[in-house]
Amino acid sequence: MGLIKSLFGRKKRQTDMELEYEYEEAQQLPDKPAKKINRLGSSSERLTYIRDNCEQIMEYRKQIEEAKLEYKAVTSYLTDIQRIDMVPLDQRGSIEEAARNIYNLTRERNKLKNRSSILTDSQYHLLEQYEPVVQKDLAKIINCEDYQAKIEQDLAKLEKERKRLNREYSDIKNKQSFLKGLAIVISAVVGLLFIMFIILSSIMDANYSIPFMMTVLMGTVSAVFIFMEARKNVVAIKLVQSKLNRQIMLMNKVKIKSVNNRNYLEYEYSKYNVDNGNQLKQLWDEYVRIKEESRKYLTNTQLLEFNNNTLIKELKKFGVADAEIWIFQPLAIIDSKEMVEVRHRLNERRQKLRERIDLNTKQMEEALNEIKSIMEKYPDIAYEGEKLLQKYKIQND
Repeated sequence: MGLIKSLFGRKKRQTDMELEYEYEEAQQLPDKPAKKINRLGSSSERLTYIRDNCEQIMEYRKQIEEAKLEYKAVTSYLTDIQRIDMVPLDQRGSIEEAARNIYNLTRERNKLKNRSSILTDSQYHLLEQYEPVVQKDLAKIINCEDYQAKIEQDLAKLEKERKRLNREYSDIKNKQSFLKGLAIVISAVVGLLFIMFIILSSIMDANYSIPFMMTVLMGTVSAVFIFMEARKNVVAIKLVQSKLNRQIMLMNKVKIKSVNNRNYLEYEYSKYNVDNGNQLKQLWDEYVRIKEESRKYLTNTQLLEFNNNTLIKELKKFGVADAEIWIFQPLAIIDSKEMVEVRHRLNERRQKLRERIDLNTKQMEEALNEIKSIMEKYPDIAYEGEKLLQKYKIQND
């Protein structure tokens, strides 16, 4: 298993396609080797050239070993595919069922994991802290908000009534002022008439008793009318004042209720860091959804682990060497077309590995030939050259 993991360089959360067929182009060597150096002036340059080639040979060896290791792993993987294909149809049921469950559970898991949320971490932890009382508080907040709306309506009605009473009070006051003015005018007119009658009676020898009586009667009737209307206005003013006082008392009581209710709401809003009950309800619904999805995710994890173990166990019964790798690619087991694609890509990969091995082998041989050539051309460095070859454990056959 460790060999396959090394081959595909995967992480458990990567998709299976990425795991199995990721190919590191950076590891491939150039198609053409470097040009040969024809002239080397000094012994130190020749030995440096030999050392550089030795280091290149070591790098080629490393590349070849890695490629062979990958080649072996890919071959083992292809052999496992053959073993899976050879499983009798009447015995494939448990394998395909486990693979199908893994595929479906993984898709569901990814959906749950990738769902976005309006909840911040701080809001989630806050709701988690008050989880036992949130629903109770939410019901109280909604009721208090409804009650606050009714209070506001009552205050609006009381304010409207107060303004009406104020207007009525002003109207009565104006009537009272008018009656007062009327009384003054009538008194002045009656007085002037009395004076005029007295003057006329002293100048002219005439009887003005009837006009005088009529004036007295007019003044009396006017006085009675003004007096009665004034008394009615006084009673009306007292009644309006009484109503205004009662209105003010009601408004004060309602305002006290409003202040108390508003203080409670502001405390709850501050407690849950929200602006209103509707926002708290939205956050709470989101919290409940996340909790439910967390529960589903946990259940999904348990089922996924169970089916992973089942698939590995069933595959090992049929000699699949690296059964663990298939939990990351269950679709290939239940879809023959996907398995064909897997096999095709692995064959392509193995072909590239062969080419890589051949290229590195060729370049390693050319480097070794360069070393031999330089040592034959310059015998004076042959001894030191042999020592470098021994140091790098390179056989000079």
